[in-house]
Amino acid sequence: MTNKLTQLGVFVACVVAFVVLSVRGEDTGSFVTFVAPVLAGVFVTSRLNERSDAQDAVLAKISEQTNGVLTKRIQTAVAAALDERDGTAPYDKGTD
Repeated sequence: MTNKLTQLGVFVACVVAFVVLSVRGEDTGSFVTFVAPVLAGVFVTSRLNERSDAQDAVLAKISEQTNGVLTKRIQTAVAAALDERDGTAPYDKGTD
């Protein structure tokens, strides 16, 4: 939300400054030359921040799923192997 307000504030300030310069009859060419990269920078930075936040959320979800699932699988496999070795596996009917 802060990014949107920053974008809106910068845009409004630029438009107001342009209108004031136009009403006074002053040159607006150099102002537009200065403002165009500023506006582009504000909008690009905001967009990159949004994408970065979305990517962080996806990576956290992937990391949680991968690490959680693999840990559980490893624990289950090790427990099954140890039970089989010790002869206490639930599927082992004690055929010794």
